[in-house]
Amino acid sequence: MNRQNLSPAKQRGVVLVVSLIMLLVMTLIGITSMNSSVLEEKMAGNMHNRNQAFQAAESALRIGELVIAGYTNLPDVSSDGSTGIWDVKAADPDTTNNAAWWEESARDSTWWSTNGDANSGSNVISGIASQPAYVIELLPPVAGSLEVGKPLDDKDFYLQVTARGTGGTDNAVVILQTTYKW
Repeated sequence: MNRQNLSPAKQRGVVLVVSLIMLLVMTLIGITSMNSSVLEEKMAGNMHNRNQAFQAAESALRIGELVIAGYTNLPDVSSDGSTGIWDVKAADPDTTNNAAWWEESARDSTWWSTNGDANSGSNVISGIASQPAYVIELLPPVAGSLEVGKPLDDKDFYLQVTARGTGGTDNAVVILQTTYKW
């Protein structure tokens, strides 16, 4: 019988190479899981910011609706919003006569702080970048209604409330709108 004599000296280092490869694989798995955790943390923070912005815009929208509900007579309107209500027929709030002006001015916090009615007093919201604001517009009257018992020559007035809210940063912006029949 011919047996080969395997000496321990010839096997030195194999365990070291295998253990280094296993350590490398474990390190890569650890780094990947840490990157995934960081990404999930960023996503949760962004969702929190978005939710804050939505809630802020919703509060400004409701305040605008309460202002309208408090009117006993249709107030004067102006092309610059100085009376509290913008006249859409004269000029849109951004003066470019763009029907979707709020899309262009959504990120312009300076415009909203100058021209919009911001939350104040007990309505101030803490923890957000800027206080939510709203703009009320008088939409053109609609003649004739399908409402039962309403004369065709009677005009319905519609007021549109546009509200802008931000989250913890000015990068999270939400614009909401509602139309209020008066």
